[in-house]
Amino acid sequence: MLGIGALIALLLVISLVLLIVRSVKNGRQPLAQEPETTALPTASPMAEPTSIPATPPLTIQADWYRERTEQLYHNLTTYGNYKDAAAVYAALEQMQIDPNGKKLALTFDDGPDSLITKQILDVLEENHARATFFVKGAYIDNNKELIRRELGLGCEIGNHTMNHEDLEKLSPAERRTTVGELNDKMYQLFGYRVHLLRPPYISYGKKDEAIRNDIVAMASEYELAIVNHTRSSHDSHEDYTAQMMIDRVLAEKDELGRGLNNAILLFHDKYQKTADAMKVIIPALQQQGYQLVTVSELLNCSNEGLHYGWIYSKAD
Repeated sequence: MLGIGALIALLLVISLVLLIVRSVKNGRQPLAQEPETTALPTASPMAEPTSIPATPPLTIQADWYRERTEQLYHNLTTYGNYKDAAAVYAALEQMQIDPNGKKLALTFDDGPDSLITKQILDVLEENHARATFFVKGAYIDNNKELIRRELGLGCEIGNHTMNHEDLEKLSPAERRTTVGELNDKMYQLFGYRVHLLRPPYISYGKKDEAIRNDIVAMASEYELAIVNHTRSSHDSHEDYTAQMMIDRVLAEKDELGRGLNNAILLFHDKYQKTADAMKVIIPALQQQGYQLVTVSELLNCSNEGLHYGWIYSKAD
């Protein structure tokens, strides 16, 4: 007869065998721990015909353009309002870039704003145009739908720090916190990697080499290009009206004699006059033959290209 200890051991062996059999029948490894699941952005439901390729034939044969188009495809299918894959395909085709054509980038700082950003996005959508939005991290949580819409329209998101801090007045650690937290938030909420930084007040150490070197080093660490602008709309000037902005932006040459081709135009999506002016500016620029591209696209199409840690104020 078996002793009590041997009997207990035999029962344990039998239990383990039964557990293994049940696990195999269920198509699972025995005693495997369930992986934790993370909620991801929900894609808009659509029927995707197998006859529609993921992206149209590309007008620029370069790695950056292929990656850009794949990212657009992801953003449009995840956040866009398209009825099916054929509609996404048509939108991507419309977003193709003619590398030899005239182009410029519209940029908006300090948003998103629940009222003004929505109006600007309405104008962009009506005109099949895109822009780059340099957002404040503190505004993201309460405006997630606006960020989703920006991505769904093929726009680009840039970093404008968490709370519009002057980077020159922060310590190296504080700089990395305000910039890094925004990047992390955009990735955690939207799976989006930010690659552009516009320092508030265009403050990147212009008069202090040590500060500038640290900001450049930080940008390189976080894979960010530092982007200024070539022409301001002056919408932040209290005395500037929407019509004055229109006249200034559409002028063939600015006060320094610089034209619009390859320009980076500065606006802020927090003023009603800016939203009003966009109703005229966007279609007028298109009628003049300008492709309204994102900043990354503009820089990648330039002679210099886009490089992390570089400071840009113009395309080439």
